Parts: sequence; structure tokens; C-alpha cells
Amino acid sequence: MRITAITQQKRDPSRYNIFIDGVYAFALPMQDILYFKLKEGQEAAEETIAFIRKNLIYIKAQDTALRFLGYKMRTVQEIRQKLLEKEFAEDVIAEVLVFLEKYGYADDREYCRRYIRERLRLKPKSGYALGLELRQRGVSSRIIEEVLAETEIDEASDALRWLEKKSRGQWPPENEKKKKQLFDFLLRKGYSYDIIKEAFRQMEERR
Repeated sequence: MRITAITQQKRDPSRYNIFIDGVYAFALPMQDILYFKLKEGQEAAEETIAFIRKNLIYIKAQDTALRFLGYKMRTVQEIRQKLLEKEFAEDVIAEVLVFLEKYGYADDREYCRRYIRERLRLKPKSGYALGLELRQRGVSSRIIEEVLAETEIDEASDALRWLEKKSRGQWPPENEKKKKQLFDFLLRKGYSYDIIKEAFRQMEERR
């Protein structure tokens, strides 16, 4: 195992990237580089590299992930991205994710349940729109579909509530332009034409 390069990080100048056999391995502060006597062009003992990975790099990556999760629940992909931004190697990230999933710190299925429950409580959207938001956060389509299937979403009632709120008690709309604006608003929320038409119908019945 040859140390082929030691380069200073641009993001954090106090840390240096270590490349072994031409491949990025990990980053260390200069005091650790000096302590372990790591120098460009020299061979590195496998036991030394293993010790650094297990006792310095992995622990730091784990702590970074746990601090990130301390603010709120995250998806596995969000945690992975955070660790990549901190320039941890893929194998270290994979090991941290195994730990987090094993002990329930990272659970995309539970994340979906909480996310959908909270969104329906605060700002209802259609199941389709919620699915798009979750996919943007890196949750797999399979998990999203399974969680949506077990969740009761009354899209008709939610669309009606939005229509009541946006119309501000002024019904029917004053003109076709206003009516189209309301229709388009519900479309952007992800509701289908049938659901929107039903919401309009129910508003008409309340006149």
C-alpha cells in the first residue's frame, strides 16, 4: 500500500486528503499525518491504515452522521450525500449506513410514514405529489408505493379544503380566469382532474 498523494482540502484547509495506490482513502489533520508518519511515495503498513480507518475515520464519519440526524430524521440518501460532502470514502460511508440502519437511526420506510403524516396535517397534497417529493429525497419507489398503500389519504376532502381556503369564501369565482387559477393550483398540488372536478362540484352544491 503506497501513499501516492497527500493534498490539502479546499473546503477545510486544516485537513489533508490521503491517496493510497492512486485512490482517495481518507482525510486527516496534519497532526495525525505526522503522528502516523505518513509521507508521499512511501509504503504504508496495512495494520496502520486499518487502525486509522477503524479508530479515526469511521468514528468521525459515524459522529458526523449522528449529528446530522440530531436535527431531524433523514433519508439514507440524504445521509450519504452529507458524508460525501464531508469527503468520506464510499467504503466508510457504506459501513456507517449499515450501522445506522441496523440500529434504526436511518429508516426510509419510517421516514416516509412520518413525512406523509406531517405533510397531510400541515399542507395536504395528493399521493402522487407526495411520492414525487419523497423520490427527490432519494427514497425508493417501492418503499413509497408500499407506504402510500397503507396510508389513508382522502384526496377529495383535501382538495375541497384547498379550494375553500383559496377562494376565501367568494364562490362562485368572479370570472373564468379566476376559476382557471384555482383549477391550476390544485393541479400543481398533484390532484387529478376527476378529484378537482369533484371538489368544484361540492363547492357548487354549497351555494
